[in-house]
Amino acid sequence: MKTTVKAAALRDAWSRLLRERQTAVTAGVAIVALAVGATVQSVFPPEPAPLIVLAGSSEMGAESYADIGLFVDYEYVAGADLSDEAGTGTVYELALTGDPRELLDTLGSVFGVEGTPGPSQFFDDLWPGYVLGPEDWTGPMLNLTWSGTGPWYYSDPAAYQDPVCREIPADEGVEEPGRFDCDNPEPRGPLPSVTEARVMASELLALSGLDIAPSDIQVLAHDEWGVGLSAIVHIDGQETALEWSVFYAPGPVLASVSGHAATPVSRGTFDLVSPVSALDRLKSGQWWGSPAPEYHSDFDAVFEGGLAGEEYTLPEPGDVVTLTVTSADSAHLLVWDAEGTAWIVPGYVMRHGAQPWNASAVIAVREGVIELPEPVMVEPLMYEQGE
Repeated sequence: MKTTVKAAALRDAWSRLLRERQTAVTAGVAIVALAVGATVQSVFPPEPAPLIVLAGSSEMGAESYADIGLFVDYEYVAGADLSDEAGTGTVYELALTGDPRELLDTLGSVFGVEGTPGPSQFFDDLWPGYVLGPEDWTGPMLNLTWSGTGPWYYSDPAAYQDPVCREIPADEGVEEPGRFDCDNPEPRGPLPSVTEARVMASELLALSGLDIAPSDIQVLAHDEWGVGLSAIVHIDGQETALEWSVFYAPGPVLASVSGHAATPVSRGTFDLVSPVSALDRLKSGQWWGSPAPEYHSDFDAVFEGGLAGEEYTLPEPGDVVTLTVTSADSAHLLVWDAEGTAWIVPGYVMRHGAQPWNASAVIAVREGVIELPEPVMVEPLMYEQGE
């Protein structure tokens, strides 16, 4: 037998119901349904779609990762000082806008490259490349890939001097052919000083699309054969994995320049997981992103200090290695989605040792904002020490 209620009681029940939050009405709906003898279906708003669907690893990439990881089981545990505090961070899409041909025209006017920009001879949908100048390295050229970060590269082949070689014939009675003995030629001109090169690079990069002070430009190489410089893109005052470069050869001659066409566009601020909560993500390996180059800059100094004299034993497949994460630095991480778009997302660089390579990058954005690709499974590769 159905239960009946008076109209006033029914109105009161519905008034109470409407004052509750829309997403938590299940219990109230059930009570009213019993009171009026009706069947009521609760309707909840759908879960928001992920902002980013990460690109999956190719089988080759997965095998390479397996080669490095040796199928060792790494366990990450929190050190006493590792933070359990979460925060918020902004996600940036690296957007490519405009026409790639127009960009090449603009860059061509900066570097003095003549011709008509157009698709590269290697152009395809997965690698949409454009070029200005000869692709056969007979003169200065610019190439641009219109996907991801929009990387572009200028090069002048004439800046690189050919080695001076002489043929050494094989000894009599020896079946092996002769060989060539080559020496680098004498530098054909002076090089700018580091201070001069930084100022020149700052002015050149400003014309190319990156504003950076000379003092913020790093020196990668400085010897008799050239001066190599690096400029890191900052977002919100923090370094990213986006790196521009300039190289001057003796003369001085501008030998090469590289940069990125994409510009960061904010797509929202999101909650983050804490460093302690991110430890599980480290173990999965799928929450990785590229950190700024500063996290790799100490390698040369370490090797020059005599690392070769230290003993180091590789773990065997099947070993369990426990790493204690002692600290975490906030970082901008570069990732790619399934459509080839590049993104800058908040993350951490987790420290689990004293050496520069004792660090792992992990994305910190909360669940639901980023959708992970399906993992690619490969067979373990067996190794022996000394291989």
